Amino acid sequence: MSELRVNEVGDMVLTGAAGMRALADPVRLAITDRLTRQGAATTQELADVTGVGVEAAAEHAEQLAAVGLLRRDGDGWEACGRGIFFEIPEDGDVEVQQAARALSSAMLLSYEHLPRQWVEGTEPELELDWARSAGLFNAGMWLTAEELRKVQEDLEVLLMPYLQRKEPTPDSRRVRMLAYFLPPKGD
Repeated sequence: MSELRVNEVGDMVLTGAAGMRALADPVRLAITDRLTRQGAATTQELADVTGVGVEAAAEHAEQLAAVGLLRRDGDGWEACGRGIFFEIPEDGDVEVQQAARALSSAMLLSYEHLPRQWVEGTEPELELDWARSAGLFNAGMWLTAEELRKVQEDLEVLLMPYLQRKEPTPDSRRVRMLAYFLPPKGD
């Protein structure tokens, strides 16, 4: 098992190609997402959420455990952190860069259905105050690659007090916030 660092907001920090490649698989990504968002689960529960058989779910969980992302929790599994953090490195190993890009693509595609599910299933049942608080930020702007990374870092700093909450405060709800940063290809 590889050594894993957890950052100040509880995210598991991935720096090696093996962990990134393991997580880039859609089933393993779904398993990790389930465990980081809802806590420990049995192998059967992981099979149910991913749509694979129990034996396949166990194999996927073992692969994630082998790279340090999961650990056994009695009869089930738990994530070793509250989320995932990784970057595509600027310099260094091309294998790590390729693995990070594959993971980034897998993550972007794995959440594409969430806005539709929310609009069709959750939004119609929301109280007015929560419906008014929900929304979308969609803007185009001229940025350099460095400025775009800074925007992402600044957003993380802005959200830090909320990300670090261990328990809900009165009247709070666990809000899903998706942010896509999609630069166009160069000329």
